Amino acid sequence: MRRLVVASHPALINGKEYDGIGNAVVEALSTEQLTYYFVRHSMNGNAPSRIDTYQAGEVVASNKLPVISRPSPLRYISEMFATVWHFTFRKKVDTFVAIDPLNACAAVFLKKLGRIETCIFLTPDYSPQRFSSKQLNNIYHGIDRFCVRNADEVWSVSTRIQEVRRKMGLEDAKNILLPNVPPAKFANLRKNSHDKYNLVTTGIIDKQLDFEGTIRAVAQLKGAYPKLSFTVVGNGPEEDRLKLLAKELHVADRVHFMGRRPLAETLELQSKAGIGLALYTGEWAFNHFGDSTKCREFFFFGLPVISTDSHATVPEIKQFKPGLVVEKGVEYYTEAITDIIENYDTYAKASRKLGDAYDDVHRKNILRVLEPTK
Repeated sequence: MRRLVVASHPALINGKEYDGIGNAVVEALSTEQLTYYFVRHSMNGNAPSRIDTYQAGEVVASNKLPVISRPSPLRYISEMFATVWHFTFRKKVDTFVAIDPLNACAAVFLKKLGRIETCIFLTPDYSPQRFSSKQLNNIYHGIDRFCVRNADEVWSVSTRIQEVRRKMGLEDAKNILLPNVPPAKFANLRKNSHDKYNLVTTGIIDKQLDFEGTIRAVAQLKGAYPKLSFTVVGNGPEEDRLKLLAKELHVADRVHFMGRRPLAETLELQSKAGIGLALYTGEWAFNHFGDSTKCREFFFFGLPVISTDSHATVPEIKQFKPGLVVEKGVEYYTEAITDIIENYDTYAKASRKLGDAYDDVHRKNILRVLEPTK
């Protein structure tokens, strides 16, 4: 029986764990007859570390790991130590998929100890200035470079991160692109019909996305398109203010706040929408290197996309034209929405083609690296 470890740092938001790429990897393996372990260390130290054991896609055991929650530097060290200690005294693991440098460092140590065969370093995002402290930032990037040098493969969610790795001297054969696409098991949702007048976006409702600009665009276009609506999947600190704005602009009946939903429900809502919005404001600097998960989900369902130029998926949007890249501003949004509605089929076809290009990429790559152990 092949054995796999996935390790990540999920964020705790409103009492629920948020872990996009980690969950995507685990979901991709849900139909495989594998024994695998999902190591979850809290991003902010506000939840206990644990290991969930999966067999054939089902959790059969869950164990807490002893870590120091505060201060942060000690927590990072204790997390790495706890992971290494746990797997040092267990049956040898075939492949360790480590998400972020801290987990990858633990995986490299386990490989050097002979406890795993293959070490995969998966980079979900990248920022030259990760920490405000120069010393801490240097340590973090030193660990990052150490992991790149010692991993068997480095998987990056975007071409921009791939280029960073290339400049570090990583050979192309080990420099793998793994964008944030949905698990293939949700492909059945692709048959759902699109409502081209329904705009949709997902994410934390704060200032990292231009929710206000979108609501104002809907208000301006409601006369031209009586069926136009906007669906927001997520929650956050700006929600109440935005609801009040929609009411003031007389579009409250067109702006639907769905709250945070499980992945399956989120994808179903997207699959029935018409135009996907990724209108980042630039508030989160690391988005420059990151792959837009919401854009990948929109491509998966063939939804035309409208995005600002603030993330690493933008070059593909410009090249393959599954939608439009716009500047931030209500006037740009209204022009783009109008263009896509009037030329919907052309944009939708290009979006679906781009989605097909990365179909089932997580499962295919994991099974590829596990293949020699069969």
